[in-house]
Amino acid sequence: MNQLRTQNWNLNSLFDGGSQSIQLTRLMNRLIDNLKELNQSLEAHLSVQENNNLQQIITMILQLQTILSEWEEVDEYLACVYAENVDDNTAINLIEKSDSIKVEIETVKVKLTQLLVSLPDHIWNELIKLEDIKPISFYLEKQKNNANDRLPAEMERLINVLSINGMKGWEQQHQLMLSKLTVPLELDGETRSVSIGQALNYAIHSKNDSLRKQAAFGINEVCEAEAVVFASVFNRIAGSRLDIYEQRGWTNLLKEAVEQNDMNEETLYLAISSIDKNKTKYITYIQRKLELSQTEKASWFDLVTPLFAPVEKIPYCKAKEIILKQFYQFSEKLGCFAEMVFEQDWIESENRPRKMEGGFCASMPQTKESRIFLTYRETYQDVLTLAHELGHAYHNFIIHDEPALAQQKGISVAETASTFMENLVLDEVIKQTSNEQDKLALLEIKIKNGLMYVGAVPNMFRFEKAFYEKRKQGLVTVLEIKKLLSDVENSFYEGQIEDLALYKWMYTSHFYDAEKPFYNIPYTIGYLFSNGIYEMANLEPNGFEERYDELLRNSGRMTIEQLAEIFLKVDISKSEFWYAAQQPLNDAIDEYMRLTEKYCM
Repeated sequence: MNQLRTQNWNLNSLFDGGSQSIQLTRLMNRLIDNLKELNQSLEAHLSVQENNNLQQIITMILQLQTILSEWEEVDEYLACVYAENVDDNTAINLIEKSDSIKVEIETVKVKLTQLLVSLPDHIWNELIKLEDIKPISFYLEKQKNNANDRLPAEMERLINVLSINGMKGWEQQHQLMLSKLTVPLELDGETRSVSIGQALNYAIHSKNDSLRKQAAFGINEVCEAEAVVFASVFNRIAGSRLDIYEQRGWTNLLKEAVEQNDMNEETLYLAISSIDKNKTKYITYIQRKLELSQTEKASWFDLVTPLFAPVEKIPYCKAKEIILKQFYQFSEKLGCFAEMVFEQDWIESENRPRKMEGGFCASMPQTKESRIFLTYRETYQDVLTLAHELGHAYHNFIIHDEPALAQQKGISVAETASTFMENLVLDEVIKQTSNEQDKLALLEIKIKNGLMYVGAVPNMFRFEKAFYEKRKQGLVTVLEIKKLLSDVENSFYEGQIEDLALYKWMYTSHFYDAEKPFYNIPYTIGYLFSNGIYEMANLEPNGFEERYDELLRNSGRMTIEQLAEIFLKVDISKSEFWYAAQQPLNDAIDEYMRLTEKYCM
């Protein structure tokens, strides 16, 4: 294996010059022109009664696919440019221009749907059987079936146009406000202002108990001072979404969320119900963790702060070695892909200032590449984050050969691929670890990550639903928001946590996403679905990697229920699957309880 050359990604191979790229500007302008041309073609087609020329319809569908693929490349690239330097104002302006292009794409989609709806049944049936259309028939049928739930095309276009300075504008305002939110901390004898993400990292991971508490208190104090402004933005985004739903005649808050994730609402609630029935196991672990921490007053960070630290830090080159070993063990194809990602500098992992916090994987469908963003701080959690994002990149690699409209996958299935890779790496490292302290540290990571998906995320889902219900009656105050969050958290943790993170609604960006309502809960579905797949991989290892690749390849062509039935031969509308999906977490908790018993005597 080659040594790492850099921890910085190569963006210039995509568009030379970053936000100043002439090539990028030309592509964006061409997209605007091509959208105008396609829009005119659709309008002309719709204005002629019984214009059922299949070749013209196919041409317009293929034009839309090209435009969509090029726009996604531009938009994902701009996200990368902004993430590596949050002070790049040119990138911010280009992101707004990209949002305007997205509005026009959505308008074209609505008109295309109008056209599909207007086709006589025999023409429609002929269309979806054509070779060029078969791979995207799932997407087209979904759009056609959902058409009756939307407003007329011009009204939907108006909603999209107004969203740029409306809901999308509020989302960008939240990002700006969050990037300016700093927490003063005493570090190495001097006061420094750190980002909210850095402060959270200190509160959770610092080995200095005093610094952890200082960071947690600082976060609380800074958020309290800015809470009214953040609450205003939160209210406006929710209010805008509710207004749109009212105009469309939607009374079900989850309608858009389940549509976007290609799943049944019953499946969502079945998964949550299975978690609730298993809650005793999770509470038992929390009680043990609090007992071991010997804290007089349990705080939110005590749930996630590791009590057992690994003996050594994990250098980036070691992380690469660990990941590649496990990926190759699963499949040669996966290992070769991950090695190529490292060698071609697709990863930005350097720990430096002015970067955005968090991690993501950007898909570049035109060049059939990905870019991975994170800040690597030499912990096992960072190793898992890297494996997680490589899972997304591998998913992209599998579906980049599919038509653009067959690449439109839901978050739940997207998170399945990434969580699968986390399990692949972490479980093997745990298995090979003989040092008890290291094993306990790794078990804590596995359990902490699992509890985020079965505890924190479902709690955020319940809180967000309660917030939206209350928002229907009018503006929700900071005090009311905190009360809603407190009620949900206390219900799950059964009052064991006295000092709750009652301002997490301010720095959880998913609440402010203009395009994805209830953005948190798909991660829980993806985590559990991935666990179920991972258990099958362990039970039926021979040839499983081919089935896994085909599941990923078809993730934009089927519902999550269909993927499970066809590729896993399981019925996820039954509770048995979701209970079994929690077994890896239960096993980790049981081992942790056994190993820590002696520390409680």
